[in-house]
Amino acid sequence: MNYKLRTNKAFTLIELVVAVALFAMVISFSSVIFKVSIEAYRTSSANAEIMQKLRAITDQLNRDFKGLQKDGYLMLYSEFVSKYEFKDSPSQEYFEAARIYYFTTGDFQSWFDPGIRSNIARVYFGHDSISLDPFNPNPIPISQWNLARDVELITPGIAPPTPPPFVDYNDISYAKRKADLKETRTNANNLLSSGIPIDIQNDPNSVRSLMCQNVGEIKIEWTDGTKYLLDNSLNWFGLVSGNSNYGNIIEVRGKAPPTYRASWTPAIPKKYWPKALKFTFTLYDSKGILEKGRTFTHIVYLGD
Repeated sequence: MNYKLRTNKAFTLIELVVAVALFAMVISFSSVIFKVSIEAYRTSSANAEIMQKLRAITDQLNRDFKGLQKDGYLMLYSEFVSKYEFKDSPSQEYFEAARIYYFTTGDFQSWFDPGIRSNIARVYFGHDSISLDPFNPNPIPISQWNLARDVELITPGIAPPTPPPFVDYNDISYAKRKADLKETRTNANNLLSSGIPIDIQNDPNSVRSLMCQNVGEIKIEWTDGTKYLLDNSLNWFGLVSGNSNYGNIIEVRGKAPPTYRASWTPAIPKKYWPKALKFTFTLYDSKGILEKGRTFTHIVYLGD
C-alpha cells in the first residue's frame, strides 16, 4: 500500500473562524479609533474658531476702552430674552442680552468715504436688532446671533450729504453732544433698546457693523471699586446683581420684563464712573459642534 505524506497547508475551520474574528475586531477598533480621531479634529477645529472670535472681541474691547472719554457718555442696557439656544432645542430658555454705548478715541475711517477720518467716535457694542427682534416670524436661535460694533465718526465741519444716505459720520461736535444732555441720552437709549440692524443680504454695507457671528448670551457688569466685607471681593453691579451706592443717579431697573440701565453722563462726577467693566459672553462655533458653546469672562480696567 502506498502512503503519501500530506504537504499542502490550509486553515482549519477553527483557525478560519478565529482569523475572521480577529480581523473583525481589528476593523471594529479601527473604526472606533477613526471615529474618535474625527471627533477630536472637529472639536479642535471648533475650539480654534471660538478662540479666534474671543481674541478678536477682547482685543477690540481693550482698544476701545483704552480711549474711553470719561467726560462724555457711558450707557449700559441689559434685559432677559426668552429664546431657543439651537433650532432643534426642545424649549426656550432665558438669556441675558446686554449692550453698551460709549465714546472713545482712536484712528477711525469712514466705511463709505475712506477720505473721511476722525480721532473720536460713538460706539454701540451688543447684539444686532434682527437677533434681538422679539416679533421676528422666524426667530433666530441665540447660538446664531450676531455681535455688532457700530461706529459713528464725529466729524465737525464735514456734514453728511443732502439728502443724506445712510452714512457713518456726523458733523455734530463732541462738545455739542456733551452740552445737549437730553438729546444725546435719548438717542443713546433708543439705540440701546433696539440695537443696530445687520442684514447683509439686503444691505451689504451693514457688514461694517458685524463684529462677530455666533455670539450668544452677553452679560456686562461694572464695579466702583468697593468690596464685600466678608471676602474682600469686588462688588459687581448689573442685571442680576445688587444695587450700587449711587442707584438714585446711575441705575434704573425695570420689573416687567426685568431690565437694567446704568448711565454715566457729563453730569455725573468722574469719581462715580466705573473702575472696571466685566464682560461675560458665550461663543459658539459656526457648525454647532460644541453643543453649549464656551463661556468666557473678560475684565477691562478703566482706571481712575
